[in-house]
Amino acid sequence: MPLSHAICYIINLFTKVRGHKVIQGFLNNEPRYLEPILREFEVGRNFQTGEDETLPQSIVPWTERYVLLLWLSHLLLAPFPLASISALQSSEETSAALGIELPAEVPGITLRVLNICFRCLESASKERTAAAKLLVTLCVRPDMQDLGLLHLLVKWSLLFFSEANEDASDIHICIGILSFMSGLVASANNDEIGPFLAPAFNVCQRILNQENLKFLRSSAVSRKLVVKTMRNIVLHSLQATSKPIGLDPTTTLEEVIEALLEAVGDGDTPVRYAASKALSIVTLKLDTEMAEEVIEAVLGSLNESVYWQGTKRNLSGVNPLRWHGLTLTLSHLLYRKAIPTHQLPDVLNALLLSLGFEQRSPTGGSIGTNVRDAACFGIWALSRRYSTDELLAVQTSSIRASEHRADMSVPQTLAIELVVAACLDPAGNIRRGSSAALQELIGRHPNTIYEGIPLVQAVDFHAVGLRQRAMCDVGVKAGDLHPLYWQALFENSLAWRGTGSLDPESRLFAAKSIGLLSKNQQPDTVRQMSDQICSQIKTLRPREVEERQGLVAALAALVEVPDHPEYSAQGLNRASAFVHLWHLFQHQLKLEDKAFTSPAMRPEYTASSYCNLIAALARAMRTLPREEWASEIPATEITRILNLCLARHEDTVLNAIADVAGQVLTVLQDVTAGLSESLILEWLTRLEIEASYSGLRCSGYAIAIGSAYGVSTSSLSGATTELQHRILRTITFRCTSAVAIEARTVALRALTTLLGTCKELTNDERSPSAGDVKDRIASALHIALNDYTVTERGDVGSLVRLEALNAVRTAGQANLFRNQATEADLQIYADVLRLSLEKLDKVRARAAAIMAEGLVATHPELVALNIDDVSSQVYFTEALNAMQSTDSSIIREAICQGLVSSAGMASESVVQNCREAILKFTSKLPLSSSPSSKDFTLLDFATCMLELLKKELENDRVLLPLLEGWAFLFDMQIAHRLVSTSFK
Repeated sequence: MPLSHAICYIINLFTKVRGHKVIQGFLNNEPRYLEPILREFEVGRNFQTGEDETLPQSIVPWTERYVLLLWLSHLLLAPFPLASISALQSSEETSAALGIELPAEVPGITLRVLNICFRCLESASKERTAAAKLLVTLCVRPDMQDLGLLHLLVKWSLLFFSEANEDASDIHICIGILSFMSGLVASANNDEIGPFLAPAFNVCQRILNQENLKFLRSSAVSRKLVVKTMRNIVLHSLQATSKPIGLDPTTTLEEVIEALLEAVGDGDTPVRYAASKALSIVTLKLDTEMAEEVIEAVLGSLNESVYWQGTKRNLSGVNPLRWHGLTLTLSHLLYRKAIPTHQLPDVLNALLLSLGFEQRSPTGGSIGTNVRDAACFGIWALSRRYSTDELLAVQTSSIRASEHRADMSVPQTLAIELVVAACLDPAGNIRRGSSAALQELIGRHPNTIYEGIPLVQAVDFHAVGLRQRAMCDVGVKAGDLHPLYWQALFENSLAWRGTGSLDPESRLFAAKSIGLLSKNQQPDTVRQMSDQICSQIKTLRPREVEERQGLVAALAALVEVPDHPEYSAQGLNRASAFVHLWHLFQHQLKLEDKAFTSPAMRPEYTASSYCNLIAALARAMRTLPREEWASEIPATEITRILNLCLARHEDTVLNAIADVAGQVLTVLQDVTAGLSESLILEWLTRLEIEASYSGLRCSGYAIAIGSAYGVSTSSLSGATTELQHRILRTITFRCTSAVAIEARTVALRALTTLLGTCKELTNDERSPSAGDVKDRIASALHIALNDYTVTERGDVGSLVRLEALNAVRTAGQANLFRNQATEADLQIYADVLRLSLEKLDKVRARAAAIMAEGLVATHPELVALNIDDVSSQVYFTEALNAMQSTDSSIIREAICQGLVSSAGMASESVVQNCREAILKFTSKLPLSSSPSSKDFTLLDFATCMLELLKKELENDRVLLPLLEGWAFLFDMQIAHRLVSTSFK
């Protein structure tokens, strides 16, 4: 790439970030550069990349032309006539080419610039705007005005639009000339442009109304330029000392304001931005009475199609695009302090409603983010431009949107609303915008807001970027500062920004935040919180699945929070406040079976939230005396719900089942004797008689019996040992290749649950952890860790290996495989060691983490320096060094097989790093050792590779990368060193 291209790419990036006006000021303004730049633009430079290349490259990138045009605009500000730095040349050729009769005295530089501008006005890139700006700069020069160039070009542009039509005119040249007109009206003064204001205004009217210019009107860029042109025409007419020719200022003003009020609802954002800014600038120039009328018109438009439901305003019928434009207009007016203080109550009412604006699209998406963004700008501008006394003078009771906070000041009311938006809003830019507005509000109006400085420090601009952190961390900190913030955050967490959010994860974050908000509250407050959530659940219709999920999850979060010290002081147990929640499952939360089965009802949301609530309640009940809660539990309904949930196979539901099954079995055992055992038998029977092992229909049942194993060791009586063996046999059988991949992964998850919930597996003296049970688990894990099933989807066996590694991690945490003396432990260690070196990055990283944590037998030790290092040369070198510290053929074979996989069939970077590690390692190995020495030699390494080759001749998965490995050793002449040894 030529250097000039690269420089212009960088400068163009600067103009995007900082704006062309700022960057243009840094360009050199010495007139001596005018001629070279013109010449560069006209002829280009021939960049030859090779001797045989005869086709020259002219200035191809538009970025270079754009930067040169900006530079020319800067250089044409030279404060002396252009005729003094250029020779005269005939203008006839240029006049004929451009279709304009130019004066004979036009300097040569002017002719050259005109040619460049007219050519670039047809461009579809940013150079069109730069060319229009260059043409404006040229026209308004005093020496060019003296030659009549300004009048000539204005007449030419006006004549162009009088003849323009879709068939004969290109849209880009139309927008280019419109850009020129807009820039000219903005740059020229009344004396220069006065006679042409009326024709220019008529052109704008024709573009907006005439049918033959509909093609131009359809472009958002052209509508934006028309808005800017009309704005500047009105400003000229308002500032003129005498009435402009052919233009009635009053009529023009009325027509322009009407057009701008219409444009603030335009379908394209740039047009709305331009219209709102234009409306505020025009209003600022009006006398007080007329300005107030314009503001009233804007406020009146915000009340169109608004419906009242009791004391709440329903905005579902309004146009969100129009609301965005109107709110942005109010924000610009506030920024220019164009709104008198007696109108602030109505303006604040509109801003507060806009800050909580939300609509749902027909497809269920969110609409209204830009409205809330404009409201943040408005509150920021209000905080910046209006004094503390002016804001305190406004009565909060006069603001309809905050009538419930009549006893607070306006700054305090705004702070509460901004805290809610900064902590709960679903859009990151709104959270950050609210945080910035809050900082401005507290900084400009000190001593008017409770805990102002700590609040700013908590609701930090960067802290609210991540929604989970904003809701669960920032929101809780803000709530702890003052009850006002706590109450507002709790109430809004139960609204559309919290448990009613569109995003499932956000609903769960909101539920978690509600639990955290209750952490340091008094018993009465916690009871009020649960009652408020229950009352909202009561109002839900069956189809409001998302809202129900959020509210039920919020109840579960409330129950899960540990006791506040106040409970102990009063001799209470927090769990006693939630015993009544069991009745919800017989009343407000009682749903038909289709809520758990029909895909249209999104049953996974209902199932997962119900399971979490039941598990939380069951855990809480175990801290209370049995007689306080046993009679309150609807065992039949809970059993029905649990069985319906077990039929689901979504990940969220399976995770919830792993948590709830054991808890429910324990509680039901205390309610009804034998009920838990009959449930386990029912689930086992369902699994054992399943007609097909190819699906996920019984996934929930598998996870449930995994949880039931731990319950059966302590809670059940009778034939417990037989039941345990039956559970273990069923789960381990489903870990084998007799079932489909999906069912296999679920069975391994069930085995992980079993290992995690049954604490007695760590006691070697007892039967569950000894002998047959441990061998059966080790056998199932060994099979799963060696699952390399390949289908049309690819290596689906990796899903099984990953789940098996999770199970090994859990078993390791239970000290199940840490005795390297046993064959089973050594085999599991070898499997994990092999996987920590295999070709798939995800599997290798997970196995390496288990090795690094020492959760399986730890000698010889292979430690991942960092989880990110498992693809590095250092990591593979560490593995090769481990071969030297063991005599075990099983361990050496595992390392060898893993390295062969990564060196032969992995991604390019892994292959390179692994092969380089092998090359350096084998280059340093001695050929052979003396009879008395036991050093690891190259002969030992080659023998290990050869034994693996003999063993895997029928297994293409190992054979192919192994042959690649041997080929590499021959290519690098490592194998050649074995010539002098007995290796054959």
